[in-house]
Amino acid sequence: MFDIINKKGFILIVAYLALSVLLIISAALLSRAFIDKRLFDINLERSEAFYIAEAGADAAIVNLQGNYGYTGTPSPVTLGRGEYESIVTAVGSTKRKIITTGYIPTKNNVRISRGIEAVTKRQTPANFFSNALYSAGDVDFKGNSYTVNGPVVYSTTANNTGRVNGSVTQDSTISPLAQFDFSTLRNIAIAQGNYYSAARLQQGDPFPAGFWYQAPTDSEDPTTGIPNVVYVEGALTLSGNTTAGGLYFVVGNILSDPTVTIDTTINGNVTLNGCIYTTGDFTINGGGNGLNVNGGVWAGTGMTIKGNATVNYNSNYMTSVSYLIDVNNLGGVVQLYSWRQLNQ
Repeated sequence: MFDIINKKGFILIVAYLALSVLLIISAALLSRAFIDKRLFDINLERSEAFYIAEAGADAAIVNLQGNYGYTGTPSPVTLGRGEYESIVTAVGSTKRKIITTGYIPTKNNVRISRGIEAVTKRQTPANFFSNALYSAGDVDFKGNSYTVNGPVVYSTTANNTGRVNGSVTQDSTISPLAQFDFSTLRNIAIAQGNYYSAARLQQGDPFPAGFWYQAPTDSEDPTTGIPNVVYVEGALTLSGNTTAGGLYFVVGNILSDPTVTIDTTINGNVTLNGCIYTTGDFTINGGGNGLNVNGGVWAGTGMTIKGNATVNYNSNYMTSVSYLIDVNNLGGVVQLYSWRQLNQ
């Protein structure tokens, strides 16, 4: 009788021990699963914070394209399940350092943060000053009376190019049209008396008659001269039997709206000795004399050349313009110079 009781007691003890072991193993597995889940959540939030910081750096570069004086976000910006903030500081005249931080869930209630440091440099695209026509959209040649002497570069399509005396090249990377330090260009134009507000355009004030504001001191070196810099805050239309000159920036209110597009139109027998940069469409409705632009043209959305029109590439003017842009660090395209993840 006692043997049976002892055996039953022994079995019960073994059962309790086995159950205890199972409970311990289950608790350990549950604890491990909880820890793994927590580690997974932490790694996920670290990745999210990093990608949010990266998106903030991309946004800062976009802002610098339109305004190289951009200094960063005034307050954290919500993105996805988190926030980012960016601080942009100048490194010399051509570089900008961007530090962005991504926070999960917010800066004021942060669990995870990740940072990125990027350095950008502004420079002019290759061959920007080497073309008679440079269009970040289409080029539409109409009729058989036009003539283009010099290379043509376009982003999307070009038709009826048989009267182009030069290469015709498609390059989708030139869109959108490179932007410059328009604030400095505006100040240069004001100092020269060549700033045209919308009100001044309505008054019909004449434009400079020639390309040079200060003629080259060395006739064989155009970089020793200074071009007329003409800053136009409205649509530009040149008509009649007139001659104008200079480097024209037809940009409207681009300082407050970097996406603005402003058109330029030349009608009739106008001759422009110089270069035109227009953020919108450029159109020549050619007249009787057949010479409308002696220099070069850049357009942001497209070009139409029709009638008895001629565009000549002028290397002296372009060399002078290129030198003006480079020596004043007026830029062009904002490009990524270096990048690294910050330890946090």
